[in-house]
Amino acid sequence: MFPGAGFIQILINILILLLIVRAIFSWFPQMLYSEAGRVIVLATEWYLAPIRRVIPSAGGLDLSFLVGIILLYALQAFIGSANIVVALLVIVRSALTFCIILVLIRVFFGFFQMDPWHPITQMIMQVTEPFARPFRQWFPRRPRAFDWAPVAALVVLLGALFLTSILPVG
Repeated sequence: MFPGAGFIQILINILILLLIVRAIFSWFPQMLYSEAGRVIVLATEWYLAPIRRVIPSAGGLDLSFLVGIILLYALQAFIGSANIVVALLVIVRSALTFCIILVLIRVFFGFFQMDPWHPITQMIMQVTEPFARPFRQWFPRRPRAFDWAPVAALVVLLGALFLTSILPVG
């Protein structure tokens, strides 16, 4: 680690926090027009604008926040260890953790039979369906029955996270 790396990591953590707050504010559009919302937009737009040009939104879902946060985590890992393999492993672990959280939310939604027409439920279903789709041939979706395909996807994602955690890197 080089001198000044701690200060850079603090700045990266602050930017990550601002990106998370902006993502939350984007779910409540009236918040973006408040004074705090304008400050957060000004503080993060310089970073998100180039990412939006490369990665467009998918189905009304803005992925630039997620990509920006993952890139910042990778930069932080690279600065902390000066090893590109460790930085890539941190990206994979962060992405796997995020996917596990989303699939776990979908499993809970299926267990408690949430309203399928609620916007948050629809967003979670759309985002996690690519993980559940490979398991549909073994666990087909049945009306009024628990959906086991996301559970199988969750087990596979947890296994992948376990495998990345036991890799001898560093």
